[in-house]
Amino acid sequence: MTFFKSTTIAITFYLVFYAVLALMFAICMGGLFYILDYRKPTYILDSSLIGANPGVSSRPQPLDGVVNYSVDNSTAYDTYAQEIQQFIDAYANETWFNSRNECTSEDNFGYPDSPCFFIKLNKIYGWKPEMYDSDFPKDMSSDLIEYINSLQDVERQQIWISCWEEHSNATTIEYPWGRGLPGRFYPYLNEMGYISPVLPIRLTPPTNTLSIIRCRAWAKNIVYNKSLKEPSGYVRIQLQIDDNTSVNATEASL
Repeated sequence: MTFFKSTTIAITFYLVFYAVLALMFAICMGGLFYILDYRKPTYILDSSLIGANPGVSSRPQPLDGVVNYSVDNSTAYDTYAQEIQQFIDAYANETWFNSRNECTSEDNFGYPDSPCFFIKLNKIYGWKPEMYDSDFPKDMSSDLIEYINSLQDVERQQIWISCWEEHSNATTIEYPWGRGLPGRFYPYLNEMGYISPVLPIRLTPPTNTLSIIRCRAWAKNIVYNKSLKEPSGYVRIQLQIDDNTSVNATEASL
């Protein structure tokens, strides 16, 4: 009888104890969720882990970092075109996007001869670019400055993109949609249906040669660090288009 009574007391104690713990946990979690804003991070910009310097990325984005295919292997380069198509499906209802006639599915995004790469900035809540519309920095390329100066003042509120070869291989670099990401898309505030602006560049490299293109984003508050160990403010595109026909023709002429 004494054993049964002791067991009952112990069970009752632990039931009450864990019930109180569960209640305290529920109160804490309820208070936490009450003060949290689902649409805004608690820590933003410099106080957050990702900071206030947006990363630059491109599509397609192969796992090994190199877009490599043969012009006579449609299966290989169609994989990259399909990746771009999946990426831009989110833009299907955007008028500014659908008004384009280059670097689209209609021209297979330039593949295989002159593939297009889509440049974008990673989203950072609350970040607003400080534009270069005049007083350009000394390291900005002359062709980009000339382009900006050709625009009306209202068109200069953009994050500019410039691309160049790290090692000259005579790759042709074109900007079929212009050279900037429109400022009207910033700041990002987690709005419903928001999508980041993108800008394609079109590359026509020499065949059978690795071309490395660096694309930099320009704004006064985008920090550019050209180091490969701690890069910021740019993205590297590595592209090699193989043409077995030209290789065979060269070998036959020897």
